[in-house]
Amino acid sequence: MGREILETKRKALKLNLDGPVYGTFAEIGAGQEVARNFFTAGAASGTVAKTMSAYDMAFSNAIYGVEESGRYVSRSRVKQMLSHEYDLLTERLHGEKYNDKTFLLLPTR
Repeated sequence: MGREILETKRKALKLNLDGPVYGTFAEIGAGQEVARNFFTAGAASGTVAKTMSAYDMAFSNAIYGVEESGRYVSRSRVKQMLSHEYDLLTERLHGEKYNDKTFLLLPTR
């Protein structure tokens, strides 16, 4: 049997319907389009805790710290974003409601 190839919205809906998956979209670049697919696919309230987009470099630096290389689309920036957003997820989402959740951090660029 061949592998099923899913279109974007179907993939998003499949994740949205996966009960334990819950988290944050943090983006550098076109991440708002990725998040939009999750919202328009349906059932996003069970998946999306937060979407984050810091287009302005000053805001990005204030949130994630100054990038030594001066670049904003880089591996080290993604690592900074992941660390910061994961810390926020684990700090803010605790208690019985979230005990069975698998936190999702989706950095997009």
